[in-house]
Amino acid sequence: MIRCAVFDADGTLIDSLGVWRDADEEYLSSKGKVLTDGVYHAFMTMTYGESIGFVKKHYGLPDTEERISADIMKIVMKKYGEEVKAMPGIEEVLKHLRDRGVRMAVATANDRELVCRALHATGLLQYFSFVVTCDEEGTNKNSADVFVRAAERLGFGPSETLVVEDDTGYVKTARAAGFTALHVSEIRRYCFG
Repeated sequence: MIRCAVFDADGTLIDSLGVWRDADEEYLSSKGKVLTDGVYHAFMTMTYGESIGFVKKHYGLPDTEERISADIMKIVMKKYGEEVKAMPGIEEVLKHLRDRGVRMAVATANDRELVCRALHATGLLQYFSFVVTCDEEGTNKNSADVFVRAAERLGFGPSETLVVEDDTGYVKTARAAGFTALHVSEIRRYCFG
């Protein structure tokens, strides 16, 4: 029986995936530069820190990596608080689970402040006991550790926990660790038949 649920944030609870590209474009535009599709696709294979170094070198920017990062994060923070929306239908799912006594948490690879800001702005934060980040736990979602720790903090084990993700690889990771795990596209059917 499912007693708790652990949700991913970006692409699962909040529609934020375009924010980073928009922020990069806005930042580069302020420097008289243009973000090309090729550069953006290169970012997708990098960590955030690596992408900052790449931008500095590729565009020949005089600012330090720390300054570039701070400027981009300022833009992202604003967008997470003002532009990010809840994924369609997700609040109905959260209400359904809450009304059935399911305790919920968020496990994200993103920054805590960004995620909490977006969850607050969308009204979704009220459904969750806490937000846990991969950085805080010293892990990533290629292992199920962040899901295990979130479930444990909720007071349950994998067999009693539902994990909801937008990344099929992370769904497989959670299933391999004994969780009931669903892709976000399956959650409405799971809740409402």
